[in-house]
Amino acid sequence: MSSVGYRVKSEKNKQVSIYIYLRPPNSQTISCRTGLTINPNNWSKTKMRAKAKDPILKSLNNSLDSIGSFINNRLNSELESGIEFNNKWLKKKIDEYNNRDSKADISYLTSFLDSVLSNLKYRRANDGTQGLKKNTIKGYISFKNILLEYENVIEEKLRFNTLDEDLVDDFFGWLVKEKKYSKSMTGFIMKKLKNLIKEASLKDLVVSINPDIVGKNLSFKSDNIINIFSNDDYKKIKKVKDLNPSLENTRKWILIGLKVGQRVSDLLSITSKQIRFDKDEVAMIDIKQKKSGRAVTVPVKDKHVVSILKNNLPHKISQQNFNKYLKLVCEKAGIKEKVKGYKFNSISKRKQYVKVPKYEILTSHDLRRSFATEHYNNGVPVNFIMNITGHKRESTFYDYIGKDPKRDSDAYTFLNAIT
Repeated sequence: MSSVGYRVKSEKNKQVSIYIYLRPPNSQTISCRTGLTINPNNWSKTKMRAKAKDPILKSLNNSLDSIGSFINNRLNSELESGIEFNNKWLKKKIDEYNNRDSKADISYLTSFLDSVLSNLKYRRANDGTQGLKKNTIKGYISFKNILLEYENVIEEKLRFNTLDEDLVDDFFGWLVKEKKYSKSMTGFIMKKLKNLIKEASLKDLVVSINPDIVGKNLSFKSDNIINIFSNDDYKKIKKVKDLNPSLENTRKWILIGLKVGQRVSDLLSITSKQIRFDKDEVAMIDIKQKKSGRAVTVPVKDKHVVSILKNNLPHKISQQNFNKYLKLVCEKAGIKEKVKGYKFNSISKRKQYVKVPKYEILTSHDLRRSFATEHYNNGVPVNFIMNITGHKRESTFYDYIGKDPKRDSDAYTFLNAIT
């Protein structure tokens, strides 16, 4: 009979997972979580059991003995079957002991996430309609795939009642070191995990970790470098000629985008029915923002763009083609000064820090950011700009344009104090 042992991997003064480990014949030592937890202060390393000083701890030891007997029985019965004894096998046996089916048991993160996904079509979106938007659902599916990949790496199914701080830290480290996700992507994933834990606790599932522990990893700022279209860039794009029809159509969308400050999904959906012209030849564009469901009216007084809106409104184009053609238009317009930024690497499938001609970095998203930055620098009140761009919080808006007004305020306060 193989010897079964138990241990805890943390000495922190909190409930932590108890691991089982054993070494099957002609195999390496294997281990996994038992599903049981204990405060390390109540654990004896030498005896590999709880310090039996109260009925609860005595009961815990009885459970460990029961698990050990069950695992040894399964091991002995399968020795001649040719099965590979590894961490996956051990975890499966622990699940059998606990009588759990990970595909149906919503105490498992991915199973609970499946139940969430099945109900997304019934949830209320920000615009008051039923059913979340396609990109939101896509984000949930992407998150699930990341969890599944991590589970495959650690050879263990994640459960709410065994999810501890050490495991969350390991997941976070895996995202950063192994997957090499950007800070913003890592923050997105950790926020999804935090929200999933919160939702599970609201469903009265046993959750062993405080969601705020997960939130601690969200405190860093994005390392994104901001590049925007300058006034000179706008002039160059306005003047560039001899473009083929696809690029000329894109050029018009770029110029409109720089003056309306909308997300690309709202920009490329503008039709003539949404545009009104007042007596001063100012274009008034009525837009219902897809993401927020908010209705806004954007005024445009730039004569060149007003003329495009009135006489030569560009035809629809996909977001993918728009981003592709946008770079070509900017290249032909001579927007080639070297800038630093992050560019997608098709080999590594990650964004890579580079110094390249500016047209290679610019995307449709920078149109909205350029609009917000220009009007902020020109002294337009922040709340007025946010009403157009659709930002809900000032802190998000300032991060978006790379500004920190508090630092300037503190600097002027200090300057006044010393003069």
